[in-house]
Amino acid sequence: MKAGFLSASLTLACLALTAPASPGAQHTQQSTLVAAHQDNNAQPPSAPNIDAVTKLAAAGDPVAQNNLGFYYAAGRGVPQSYQQALKWLTAAASTGFAPAEVNLAVLYEKGWSGKVDLERAMHWYLSAAEHGSAAAQCKLGNFYHSARGVPRDDAAAAEWYRKAAEQGNAAAENNLGAMYHHGFGVAQDYAQALDWYRKAAAQGLAEAASNVGVMYEDGLGVEKDYARAAAFYRDAAMHGASRGQFNLANMYSSGRGVPLDYITAYMWFSRAASAGDSLAARSLKSLATVMTPHQKEQAQERLAEGEDASLSETRPHPFDPDTLNQK
Repeated sequence: MKAGFLSASLTLACLALTAPASPGAQHTQQSTLVAAHQDNNAQPPSAPNIDAVTKLAAAGDPVAQNNLGFYYAAGRGVPQSYQQALKWLTAAASTGFAPAEVNLAVLYEKGWSGKVDLERAMHWYLSAAEHGSAAAQCKLGNFYHSARGVPRDDAAAAEWYRKAAEQGNAAAENNLGAMYHHGFGVAQDYAQALDWYRKAAAQGLAEAASNVGVMYEDGLGVEKDYARAAAFYRDAAMHGASRGQFNLANMYSSGRGVPLDYITAYMWFSRAASAGDSLAARSLKSLATVMTPHQKEQAQERLAEGEDASLSETRPHPFDPDTLNQK
């Protein structure tokens, strides 16, 4: 099974916390997002001047309040405290500062405020979206498509994805592509799907590269081309997309676009299965039944050696507060 999956369930889906803004920024400033595969060079300061930030925050500066809330949520330069984060982010968000509105919505969505509150999360995402935040617009698309806190409305989801995609949000570009691919909330249009997938892939979104591969493998919006499909799957697989790993393994196990190679197929099925892909786990078991003991031994040796893993080639993932363990 292959598909242009929506990224709504992935960490890269729209946003993590919004990174600290520069001191003196105006209320309308849009801070850089810290999200997987998006602006890989964006890193919060490793040693913020907490005293200075606290002084500005106490004086009512919404940028400082947002930053201080971020630091408390992430435990960066201060003891980690969601209650302190909630206090400062609420103060900043109340001024209409979009990055703080996004961060406050994250706290309510994750339950870091004390309990999950999707109604409040939706309120702050909507406010941030109306203030131009592409991350919040993309997130609203996720909420409407997955019926989180609101009834499912794919037409609304597609419109919010479009607003974010038109601002260059890679996750939204990919998700809008998926809406066109599957005809969710819009008329099915493979050419549009491919165009949005390509835009997201050009920004380094591995899952989008896998989706471009799907279009080439199935001949949707483009002439069928197994070799190009395999190339896009490889790019996605090498950058950690489990769906790309699964699709690439399928190509090797069937000899489409690449030489028939059970050993390499086994390796990629294994990596996808290790990432939690249940289809890959089942395919791995099936493939093992037609492999010789020597082939399986070779595959295990190559996996142990890290062959084709190319960790050095994997694009670095920036600091992502969504992955922090709650303390």
